[in-house]
Amino acid sequence: AATKETCVEDDFPPYRMEDCLYDTSWLIHSLPALTPSFLALLAPPSTQRERSQLTGDLSTHAGAFGESISQGRPRYESEEERERLGSLSQCKWNRLEGLAPEEGQTQPLNRKRMRDDGDDDSSTSHGILISLIYERTTYKFIIYTTPNTISSKRSRTETSNRASSNQESRTAILLSKSSPSLLRSLTTYLSDTFALPKIHPLQMPSALIQKTLQNYLSTIYSSLSTAPGSTQSQVQDLFINIISSVRLTIGFSAPVAPHLKSLDIAVAPYAVLKALPENGRFGIEHFMSTLAGYIWANTGLKIPVLDDRDNVVQSLKGQEADIAKSDAPMKISRISNAAYAISCDHRIKFVSRPLHSVDDPDQPDENCVRRANQELLVAIVEEARRQVREDS
Repeated sequence: AATKETCVEDDFPPYRMEDCLYDTSWLIHSLPALTPSFLALLAPPSTQRERSQLTGDLSTHAGAFGESISQGRPRYESEEERERLGSLSQCKWNRLEGLAPEEGQTQPLNRKRMRDDGDDDSSTSHGILISLIYERTTYKFIIYTTPNTISSKRSRTETSNRASSNQESRTAILLSKSSPSLLRSLTTYLSDTFALPKIHPLQMPSALIQKTLQNYLSTIYSSLSTAPGSTQSQVQDLFINIISSVRLTIGFSAPVAPHLKSLDIAVAPYAVLKALPENGRFGIEHFMSTLAGYIWANTGLKIPVLDDRDNVVQSLKGQEADIAKSDAPMKISRISNAAYAISCDHRIKFVSRPLHSVDDPDQPDENCVRRANQELLVAIVEEARRQVREDS
């Protein structure tokens, strides 16, 4: 059998998020409350001793997790996995930084994130990358959070009336690209080793994936249109190159359409541009409502869309409200474009090509696609926190 190796990179700063995030279809799980023992892995080392300690801790967990994979599993399952994947050659745990080094300073629509005085997020890791390297393939897991999650580790002396707020601020998400059995092995290891509670799939409401689409398009269009020397024609051409068409998947419940589970609607690039306000900012004239009007006019189909004024989902702007529920007979269940895809059934994928189409080697932090992707990840973490609040 091949020798299994556990490995942690010795060099810091940590891996960049974008080196492992793109062109992979991820499942999203919620980690409702990171415990202090796990938060310690995210705290940046300030001395050589702390660095050595952190490297040792990550190496220990990489080894322990690699060994735990074959424990408690039926022999036939392990043998089938070995035939399919080959032997496990490496298990690696690495600290991970966010997509945008200045993510705390840039928010969609000029919104600024609230943070405690004195917090310095610039040197803080935003997650852990776990890699299982087999002979024939590599599986990856990303445990991702936002800076205020790590800073909550420094707030244990706060008054008890902020306890629930601290718990939700410790929420993280788990992105996984693996077999179901290896995902179970990881969640079991995290629960047993770090006492992480209730790791579960993050089901995202239709309203969220619609709202994030609007924010994503706003970030891209606003950034392109305010670039020095850009003309309207150049902005539109580059926007279309990044986003292309927008595809909406409408899901139907069985009572409504027993033989039709879903319907895909592709909105052409120029129709997407036409639905955008001139400055790229969304107000009362909501992008999704405008898009729904376009689809209704061209197909006769009324799709359920987010209404910005009421913060509910309506069948069509100006029609009687049809508030979205988990059992809604008809809803937008998936949204995709050339830059990313997201679905209500806890899946997401980011595409690298649009990122490189606007990359400026002299100003890498100004990449609007990178910033929009960062904001989308933060929105997913915030949704996980919202669900923690509802459950508590």
